[in-house]
Amino acid sequence: MESNSTEMGSTGGEVEEVVPTNDSSPSLNILCAICNEFFRANDIIFSTARCGHVFHKDCLTRWLNRSRTCPQCRSTCDRHRVHRLYLNFTESPEFDDTEVPKVPIDWVPIDLNRDSLPDAHLPPEGAVQCGTNEDGLPTYVARGYYQDDLLPAVYVPEKKAAFGSHSCNARILTDDVEILVLNDCDHKWVPGHRGSYPVDALTTGYSEVGEVTFTGRGLYEGILRLGKVHPSHKVMYIPHHGQEVNVNTYEVLVVTPRDQAEL
Repeated sequence: MESNSTEMGSTGGEVEEVVPTNDSSPSLNILCAICNEFFRANDIIFSTARCGHVFHKDCLTRWLNRSRTCPQCRSTCDRHRVHRLYLNFTESPEFDDTEVPKVPIDWVPIDLNRDSLPDAHLPPEGAVQCGTNEDGLPTYVARGYYQDDLLPAVYVPEKKAAFGSHSCNARILTDDVEILVLNDCDHKWVPGHRGSYPVDALTTGYSEVGEVTFTGRGLYEGILRLGKVHPSHKVMYIPHHGQEVNVNTYEVLVVTPRDQAEL
């Protein structure tokens, strides 16, 4: 049903509706909880990944620039954990059929459900492999949510799980795990010590209080290991045999677009 051109204000008088009059596309009987307007067929609609609530793209972008919670249910929501929805309401515009260009730095969700396809756990092309875990298995740069933290994590394909350090323990992550994928980028590892990190380090996580954390690598028991650089704690944490161990000398991941790297 089409929205009326006017609506009743809180005092009983009529006020102009904020929906643009030049938008003749049909409306849906679904409200954006931020602007309180019905979605229309031409709107760009985004959903949060964890709780699944939907909003106008611009509304959600503005909200997440100042908050890390879902506007509707207040569960933890990071601006990197949203995606576009395509509703079967009308024919897609021609531009929807064009191939979306690859971004230089991407965090790709990995499907670790038990019922997934046999190769669903394999790292995508461009994933960053570095070091091994305590059993000598190859590890990849990843991140995952644990409680209110976004943890820089270590993905081990052979175990179909990622591992992150949190509160003195190694946490096994199988939900909301993302693998770092680089397209036309170069990466390097820059030395750090006791919480230091380069100004151009790639931010790969944050703590529950909003402090940014980084992916690092360092030697532990003679093995090159990935871990979480936590600046205020002045160490790099490593998940190791179910526990959280640390080193104070490490290297921090830095990613540079290839066109800049060649300058």
